[in-house]
Amino acid sequence: MAEEKNEVIEIAGSADAKSKTVQMRYIFMDAEKGWYEKEKDNVRITKYYRTQQEAVEAARKHIKNSGMPGRIIIQSKKGKIRANEKVSKKK
Repeated sequence: MAEEKNEVIEIAGSADAKSKTVQMRYIFMDAEKGWYEKEKDNVRITKYYRTQQEAVEAARKHIKNSGMPGRIIIQSKKGKIRANEKVSKKK
């Protein structure tokens, strides 16, 4: 008897494979320098800001200019997560 072989071929980049890349930005408070914004998994701080609102607006602008959807995680002065804002990509 002849053996029957079944092969499964996976095609890279098929229509079923969707990439869900979301940019994450974090807003933190530094008692000496003020509010800062940084990207997730990035050690480098993007920039320091005088107010939390300035940092949030800058993070929103960075996400929209990237062309990807994103989220902004905002911490309070005490370090607890205060808000989690969803930002859509620039149209």
